Amino acid sequence: MRLFTVAAALLFSTAAHAAPLTIATDIPPVHALALMVMGDRGQAELLMDQGGDAHDFQLRPSQARLISNADGIIWTGPELAFWLDSTLEAMEREDSALALLHVDGTHERIIGEEDHDDHDAQDDHDDHGHEEDHHEEEHSDHEGHDHSGLDPHAWLSPENGQLWIAAIANYLTNLDPEGADTYAANAKAAQDRLASLEADISATLAPYHDQGIVVFHDAYGYFTDHFGIKVTGTIASSEAATPGARHLSDLRDHITEDGVTCVFSEPQHDPAYIEAITKELSLRSGVLDPMGSTLPAGPDLYPQLLENLADSIATCLKG
Repeated sequence: MRLFTVAAALLFSTAAHAAPLTIATDIPPVHALALMVMGDRGQAELLMDQGGDAHDFQLRPSQARLISNADGIIWTGPELAFWLDSTLEAMEREDSALALLHVDGTHERIIGEEDHDDHDAQDDHDDHGHEEDHHEEEHSDHEGHDHSGLDPHAWLSPENGQLWIAAIANYLTNLDPEGADTYAANAKAAQDRLASLEADISATLAPYHDQGIVVFHDAYGYFTDHFGIKVTGTIASSEAATPGARHLSDLRDHITEDGVTCVFSEPQHDPAYIEAITKELSLRSGVLDPMGSTLPAGPDLYPQLLENLADSIATCLKG
């Protein structure tokens, strides 16, 4: 697939800005989206270390000062970055921050739910069946944080990426009205770029709609549902949980029944379970990186992340 450079994709204003904006962002994909829209009218600072885990990250004092001094904050929301939630509350900056998961029109999914009638290998999750009532559902990880049943990995939907780009442009315009034309032009260029990439990904994955895959944890539903890829099961029943014997036994059964040929690990997690299952069942393996943790931080990270997911899935499935 063709991946355009930022220089070709974005339109930048040549007008000088007396006081460039400083925006704090939580995770690499959000940082990339902010940079795509900001252009040269300011800088976006990434709080989470590249390669870090969004579920147990801890702010340093220097980062807390950055948040306090920033002109604005763009983040996923407390469903993922709960380590930022308490800081924003203490600084009384919650209302002035843009929580992308709470943007009107954001496509949401419930953890453990799928859009197809395939097997669900996650024994520890109930079949919620009520997306509209997701705020009343409860999901906890190893730190005891409530995710309210909402899958927070919503940036993996290009539909949400398009929507969030527009929301970021509006947010930045409210902070910097003089930059309105630049933000609007950059947002349009970024949305066009994502639309082209989405078409490329659809073409890449079209031959594999009838093939199932196994992923490390339930983080890919936004991507796989959108592009018609079947997820048969997960290695871990939650992001932090160590898979139990019963879960792995059921997963092996599902893999055999569904004729799965590919299983995917993640860069931050021990590949031992993946290696054991692939060897035992003679499966192919690949790596999926939902956070872009192995990519250079910057405006290219978000589209490259989506492209890499598609390429990894296609490469493994075609054998």
